[in-house]
Amino acid sequence: MRKILCPVDFTEPSKHGMEYASHLAKALGASLSLLYVRPTIWPEAIQMAHEEKESNESILSWLSLYSKEIHSEFDIICDYHLQETTNTFEQSVAERAARYDLIVLGTNGADNSYQYMFGSHSFQVMHDSKCPVVLVPEGYDYKPIGEIIYAYSPKTNPLFVTEQLRKLAASLGAKVKVLHILEEKPTSETIRKMEILEEAIQAREPRNVSWSFDFQHAEDVALALDHYVKTDKGGNMLALSFHHRSLMEKLFRENTIKKIAMIADYPVFTFWH
Repeated sequence: MRKILCPVDFTEPSKHGMEYASHLAKALGASLSLLYVRPTIWPEAIQMAHEEKESNESILSWLSLYSKEIHSEFDIICDYHLQETTNTFEQSVAERAARYDLIVLGTNGADNSYQYMFGSHSFQVMHDSKCPVVLVPEGYDYKPIGEIIYAYSPKTNPLFVTEQLRKLAASLGAKVKVLHILEEKPTSETIRKMEILEEAIQAREPRNVSWSFDFQHAEDVALALDHYVKTDKGGNMLALSFHHRSLMEKLFRENTIKKIAMIADYPVFTFWH
């Protein structure tokens, strides 16, 4: 992962995302690009009311200042872009993200305000962008990532989705814990499937990533995941994947990801397969 994109709007959640992205870029040996999206149509332009007071020149001046400060403090390449568009914010980010390996997005979780970029729209960014996304909650200070908890349903096959996870973990020197999420108590068949999966991953994965395995069962998957991450001493990032499956499975999975995006107070890494 050599190129990171970080959308900004100069709010506090945005600044936290930018700081986290700078630390992560340094750790990965990646370059960083700051992106300010300025929608020019209703309702986006109205929702970002503070923009009415900001000229393009002022926005570019702030972007230049942040870019220079990041380069000076973290010794990484950092450029910036101001994009005026008639598309939505999510569409604009997704379009530009095609040139990048990772998006880092600051978020304030769920609220009732019109903070357009960093509220519930975080989920839409994850959904629309085909490159991986890291959500950074407001107030979360960067910590070296020692372990990534990858949660999945045994109904899917994670052997097809570990590549992006492997790249991130290997580059950071992080362990990966594969967490099997079950909506009901595991049967002997389910347990055997998990054992086979563990054996397969251990056999095929390179030794530069340490893998471990655990399982949970709960009716409310999002709350169970949140509790697990907060009580697991080793985990400081949660990884979730979008899957191209049936409509009902897709809705269930995406609702879980959306809820996690709103309640998590730790970084969340999401990707498609």
